[in-house]
Amino acid sequence: MAFNITIYNDVFGADNGDFLTLCLSTPPKINSNGIWDFVFGSSSKLRTSPLPLLELQMLVIFSVIILLHFFLQLFGLPVFVSQMIAGLILGSSWRGSFRSFDKFKDSIFSIASQDIVGLLAGFGYTLFVFLIGVRMDLSVVKRSGRQPLIGGVLSIVIPVILGSLAAFGFSRIGKKHEIANMEFVAANQSYTSFAVVVCLLDHLKILNSDVGRLVLSTTIVADLVGLSFSFIVTVVENFQSQAALNALMTLALAIASMVIVVFIFRPAMLWIVRSTPNGRPVPDGYICIIILLVLVSSVTSNIMGRTVYTGPFILGLAVPEGPPLGTSLVNKLDGIITSLFVPLFVTISMMKVDLSFLPYDGAFLTHSTIVILITSIGKMAVSIGTSLYFKMSSHDALAFGLIMCSKGIVELAACSYFYDSNFLSEQTFAVLTVDILIFSILMPMLVKCYYDPSRKYTNYQKKNILNLKPDAELSILGCIHTQDDVPVLLNLLNVSCPTEESPVSLYALHLVELVGRATPVFITHELHDQKSSSEVMVSDSIVQMLRKYERSNEGVVSVEVFTAIAPMKLMHDDICTVAVNKLTSLIILPFHRRWTREGFVESEDNTIRALNCQVLERAPCSVGILIDRGHLSSYRLFGGSCTSLLQVAMIFLGGKDDREAFSLARRMVKELSTSQLTVIRLLAEDESISHWETVLDTELLNDVKHSFVGGEPFRYVEKRADEGSETAAIVRSIGDEYDLIVVGRRDGVDSPQTSGLMEWNEFPELGIIGDMLASADSHFKASTLVVQQQQQWSFYRQ
Repeated sequence: MAFNITIYNDVFGADNGDFLTLCLSTPPKINSNGIWDFVFGSSSKLRTSPLPLLELQMLVIFSVIILLHFFLQLFGLPVFVSQMIAGLILGSSWRGSFRSFDKFKDSIFSIASQDIVGLLAGFGYTLFVFLIGVRMDLSVVKRSGRQPLIGGVLSIVIPVILGSLAAFGFSRIGKKHEIANMEFVAANQSYTSFAVVVCLLDHLKILNSDVGRLVLSTTIVADLVGLSFSFIVTVVENFQSQAALNALMTLALAIASMVIVVFIFRPAMLWIVRSTPNGRPVPDGYICIIILLVLVSSVTSNIMGRTVYTGPFILGLAVPEGPPLGTSLVNKLDGIITSLFVPLFVTISMMKVDLSFLPYDGAFLTHSTIVILITSIGKMAVSIGTSLYFKMSSHDALAFGLIMCSKGIVELAACSYFYDSNFLSEQTFAVLTVDILIFSILMPMLVKCYYDPSRKYTNYQKKNILNLKPDAELSILGCIHTQDDVPVLLNLLNVSCPTEESPVSLYALHLVELVGRATPVFITHELHDQKSSSEVMVSDSIVQMLRKYERSNEGVVSVEVFTAIAPMKLMHDDICTVAVNKLTSLIILPFHRRWTREGFVESEDNTIRALNCQVLERAPCSVGILIDRGHLSSYRLFGGSCTSLLQVAMIFLGGKDDREAFSLARRMVKELSTSQLTVIRLLAEDESISHWETVLDTELLNDVKHSFVGGEPFRYVEKRADEGSETAAIVRSIGDEYDLIVVGRRDGVDSPQTSGLMEWNEFPELGIIGDMLASADSHFKASTLVVQQQQQWSFYRQ
């Protein structure tokens, strides 16, 4: 059915006459008549096919973003910058410069068609704001002490005061009606968003660094302060613009909604968490109900005079972060929101910007720039000042101040919302978006220049086993991913023969992937302190096993337990930080591949492999990768009695890694009842190792050979291996004779014994010998420990 609508000229305007007639068809048709009609049809046919047009708009937007980011990422800029610039390119700022491009934009992004894509982007941003609340962990602030609380409050209050005073001063000499725009400029510049900071820290890969943890706690406080200020301003404006009774009703509804969230929705979500079996996902029905509540909260928030994003954010805060509920929501929503909706929202917001408005009023542009500078300098000064007051280093304090001044999608969303509400002028909107773009470009580059978490490793002392005295305490950092890693680690400790004269200090670090929250968590478990927080419950069974082991080895082994909840790609920083703080000599990492006792590969996790490689590159001490074939984990029960000696072999080719591996292996033969060590030295007629390296190797082995006499459980064997095939045959022949084989990694060391084997190397992080022992094609019973000596030079090659 078709009908005509006649509209008066003042509304739309027409070229001729006083009235404009539009022809509409009902029901509306969202599809086109076919690809050829769509391609060769007129622009009017494009507008009458909303679905293909929306898909074409999205294709153009993402094509421009991907092309821009391909080049901008070379300068270390985040994808958010590419999204903003894509919006400027597709917007109206350059209208008239390229007529053919203007014609293309008018046909694809006509004014009438932008409502649909804008609605889609706005809906996606509503879910994005909800996920921000889900990821926020308010308990982090309580654990962080006074600095985040003081810094978060002052970083908002002081800049707002300075910016408002500057805006009020300029209003006295400028136009009176501009004071509202200037005050919004000051408020927007003073705000620090948790979501923006998380994105920046994740881009810079410092989310779980010392500065990263501190700034996340501070921005949570700043977010809550900004939300409180916004609520107070909204209440005051309601009393000024509405009748007292209506304003009181609006305030009562706002308070009632908060009460409902705190006392009804929060307990309901906690009940969902309790009713979900451990390790199981939350049922989809609960997820659907929560998403419906997000939409309802957005509508009610708008009815009460708040932005449509306030309600979903508060509802997100009521969701218990982490598994199972927070994790399920993030897993189901995050991918499509961050990959589809957020880029659309940023680009569509920037398409509304018209930079041609900037030079129209030079005085306003100058005043706005001064307000931005005063507010930013005040914010940075407050952030740096509080950091120095709490004894942070100058480099860390400067990085902290720069991060606190960062801008991003939340500030852009606020500008877009108030511009659409006719609160901001076009020039103010243009000034603020340019300000956000400049800060989004500068802050990542400046922070990357001034802050490097690995700097704390550069002056680290020599910490390896080779330089330890034979009876010195051995400090080991053992990394644990699952409960199955604990028996393997503890049996390896038993093999190292801890005694009262030569004790072992174990620092066990449980590594948990960060999912469903944005703030990394690092927990120090007091072995005799019972806690009930959800983070501690994650490691409860592991802590209990380690308590039992320490009690059964009292006076010989001391244990401290930590839990690090962080992104897998950043966990290496937690590992290296604990190693530095605890002065460990060795880090033990579980191999990423697991075997059954029958010799078959059970599972494989490449994220763990990537983590091991990062630790090998950055570790401030020696590193060992432990490959368990299923026998070492069941060899004994945590220090219990053993009926047979553990047969240990050490394959020695030469070099610093082999010397480090041998230093660890010789600690395993202190007691007759523990283990028996066989050192197998592979010699070649034409040695390519330097004369000095050969001297060091021979001296170390001679010293040990002379120190073991009589009935000590030590054997030394020399075998000839002039090429890689002979070495491979020797390794295959001993794979089933021993329970544990210790080898050096020997990364980058070329020798006749390994010639021709490099091309078959599947896992370079294990070295050539370790890779042969870890091959899925070989069914050895022996577990393997691949050792790399501390590499101090690795800190300077980053």
